[in-house]
Amino acid sequence: MTRTMLAGDTFLVPDLDDHLWAVISDPLLDESKVVIVCLLSWQEHYDQACVLEAGDHPFIKHSTCVNYPGARIEKNTLLEQLKSAGQLKPKDPLPDALLNRIREKAEDSDITSESYDVLRNQGFVG
Repeated sequence: MTRTMLAGDTFLVPDLDDHLWAVISDPLLDESKVVIVCLLSWQEHYDQACVLEAGDHPFIKHSTCVNYPGARIEKNTLLEQLKSAGQLKPKDPLPDALLNRIREKAEDSDITSESYDVLRNQGFVG
């Protein structure tokens, strides 16, 4: 059995796109509602609440936006199944400081209300 996804885990979903996805909620607190966000190359029309730069994470090579409006909620069991099937490719986890920054900036973003509620219920946003 694969280990549970953890807060800060990142991964690629090659069949979906070539963007890095990150777990920003805590699956240990609620494994049925795991909030994941996609990181997109910076463009001015994207949500600018949290812009990452090269060096923030090994995968990031240039200015990158956290795509809060595209946040998704998945069951941890689905993420584990995708990983076991090789459809989800784990990458380096987010450093704690970066995970905290992404969570904090969700308050200033256009994140979906359902995703925000999960983060609020877990104590990561106000």
